[in-house]
Amino acid sequence: MTDSIKKEWDILFEGISYEDQIASKADLLALQFLGLVDQKMEKEGISKKEMAEKIGTSASFITQLFRGDRKPNWNILAKMSIELDLDFKVLTEEMVQEKVQEELLAYHQRWSKTQEYFKLKNQVTNPHMVMAVGHSTEDEYAMAG
Repeated sequence: MTDSIKKEWDILFEGISYEDQIASKADLLALQFLGLVDQKMEKEGISKKEMAEKIGTSASFITQLFRGDRKPNWNILAKMSIELDLDFKVLTEEMVQEKVQEELLAYHQRWSKTQEYFKLKNQVTNPHMVMAVGHSTEDEYAMAG
């Protein structure tokens, strides 16, 4: 969550009880999981009635889940994930931000190496003979052109 969204989220929950905060977070988690299930069902062309049959429950129960009237338990989510070949991964916001930072750093390192190559290529009379070689870690690569 960005800082501004987190501040707005905190302000939203300032005046409500702890029990209401728990209920709201539980609803949000259920909606996040079921949103992914719904996307996959739509992609695979599986109706809610078909999903109910596959996981051994009633169509009305599935309808109640997707309307937000009921929350799924872990067994229901596990059955849905098996039927849809959908693997859930649990990440905290901090873990997501760390991964984004790692990817940005890796991209910047690749981009920097490419820029070094283009500078060298533009400095010689035969650009097809340029090779840029420098110190590299296992995550970097050498370029030749």
